[in-house]
Amino acid sequence: MIPRIFEKPSKKPKIEKLDQLFIDYLEDLTSFCDKNYSNYNFYNPAIKLRRFLWDIFASNYIEVVKPRAYNQKGNFSAQESDSAKWTLHFLLERMLSLFYPIIPQITSLVGKAKNLDLLFSDFPTANVGDSNLSLVEDLIGFNSQVWKEKKEKGISLRDPIGGFEIPGRLKDFEKDLKMCHGID
Repeated sequence: MIPRIFEKPSKKPKIEKLDQLFIDYLEDLTSFCDKNYSNYNFYNPAIKLRRFLWDIFASNYIEVVKPRAYNQKGNFSAQESDSAKWTLHFLLERMLSLFYPIIPQITSLVGKAKNLDLLFSDFPTANVGDSNLSLVEDLIGFNSQVWKEKKEKGISLRDPIGGFEIPGRLKDFEKDLKMCHGID
């Protein structure tokens, strides 16, 4: 099955709390990269960017918001879905800018496909938000716990599972987590 491609909404929608958490996380990472790149330190940003891309963005954020972005079952409003779509595009575009100083060829190529000219673009200015960034680690831990339980029970990751309560600190993301994991 080929995944559906969705366009970035033409205007920024009201951003859902989960999306804002990941935007704020990447804004914080933008500030870190800017400070380090200014001191010709490329190693530490590369390590943090790799962790964000693989362990946080791909393995967790995308998995959690996929049901909302595609909204195949109609469980989310158009605004909720657009928030996920807009955020996915925003995060990709920002990651391209952050990775550009260390991997310019591939980021330029992908950027061109998104109509971004990274060579002539200014490095992004961080707009550090007020989200509690430790919630990202809580979310990763919760996802790991559910996925481990499904694996141990021989349940497909797509199949529903019972017996899980959304932790209090993650209640703002409850709808996304329930839809992602099939928690009843």
